Amino acid sequence: MSSKPVLYTHTISPAGRAVELTVKALNLDVDVREMNVFKGQHMSDEFKKLNPVQTIPTLDDNGFVLWDSHAIMIYLARRYGADSGLYTDEYEQQARINAALFFESSILFARLRFCTDNLTVLGKSAIPEENLQRALEGLQRLERMLQSEYVAGDQLTIADLSCVSSVATLHLMLKPSAEEFPKTFAWMERLSKLPYYGEVMGRGLKAAGELMQTLGSKNSGGGGSDGN
Repeated sequence: MSSKPVLYTHTISPAGRAVELTVKALNLDVDVREMNVFKGQHMSDEFKKLNPVQTIPTLDDNGFVLWDSHAIMIYLARRYGADSGLYTDEYEQQARINAALFFESSILFARLRFCTDNLTVLGKSAIPEENLQRALEGLQRLERMLQSEYVAGDQLTIADLSCVSSVATLHLMLKPSAEEFPKTFAWMERLSKLPYYGEVMGRGLKAAGELMQTLGSKNSGGGGSDGN
């Protein structure tokens, strides 16, 4: 007898939030289990047996275990949302979605992590200016990418759900203006109207904002790591 999939995640993780948005978009019944990476819950021997890489988010779908948010999102959309439009088997559109997912991984999330690791892992009290500038340049690339209403064309896909999770966190940190990024702000406004957006993103961004403030003003060192 099959049971519902289990998602190991952490509210503060943009990658985790991207998967949660996908779960909500597909209206799936998933057991979401919080793993506090800052308390090292993902480093336990038990979790290592499940995911030897020890990153979150991690999905356990009745014994099929998968990590990396992008791989999880593709899997969920293909297995449970063939008619959702969130992913597709049409070659060109699939390639556009994949390109945006890789952009999120290699540019948006990577540059966000390049900033936040200074606070969470390296124990610094401030993020170096050059790191912030690289992150801002990543946002500028996204602004140029947005040629339609959504990242990969005229309809919502998992590429949007992936990108917006990192972008919203970058906005929290960089505080860019709508005048400078009109397409990005319009796109985020569009996504904010999704019925599940506020629930998933609200708590995650609140936690991220509080963490940045706490670590920035009184850094105690230490920290954990999440996956992509």
